[in-house]
Amino acid sequence: MHRPIRIPVSAFDHRWFSVINGWTAISPWLNAVVRVGTVWAPEVWLVVLVMIWLWPPRVQNSARRAAVYAAVAGMLALAINVAIGHFYFRPRPFVSHPHALHRLLAGPAHARDPGFPSDHAAGSFGVATALFYTRRRAALWALGYGALVACSRVFAGLHWPTDVLAGAAIGLVTGLLVLSGRSLLEGLVLWLYRVFGIRPQPRRRYGWWRSEE
Repeated sequence: MHRPIRIPVSAFDHRWFSVINGWTAISPWLNAVVRVGTVWAPEVWLVVLVMIWLWPPRVQNSARRAAVYAAVAGMLALAINVAIGHFYFRPRPFVSHPHALHRLLAGPAHARDPGFPSDHAAGSFGVATALFYTRRRAALWALGYGALVACSRVFAGLHWPTDVLAGAAIGLVTGLLVLSGRSLLEGLVLWLYRVFGIRPQPRRRYGWWRSEE
């Protein structure tokens, strides 16, 4: 039976985990904000993509295409993480070093499954990178939020720094691959347009996004 390769915890991980997780001593209010952010990040991304898709007017535009690409990139990044998890293994900090950290999500609030690479970081950076298909400023905000999500996972004691760095790299590469191969998703985009009754639009600007190309 195949046994995953155990990844050691490096000096880099120990040093920066100690720094970032140590921020939990700054303020209980900061801890509360991070606790909510690190738990609800997937739901936040889902709400963002649904809002982009449903935002009026109901016409075909680059923003709706970006939402589709972002959803595909996020799911693909998570699938890659699952595949990697079959070959590599590293316990989460609160499992391997329970007395050397401050854990924000105590008790059964989080599974004790392996933490490498971080699903939250991979999904967040996959979604954010794919959003560069539309307005760059909005995508930069998304990328910044993805970085905050990744950092919060270390802050909360759920991941080592290289867990989230590996996840972020997977998300970035996945997002770029989806954008470079977006012609393969044309059928999916057109099918979703038909299902949701999204009509073509004239070639002019609508709000903060550009017209359909």
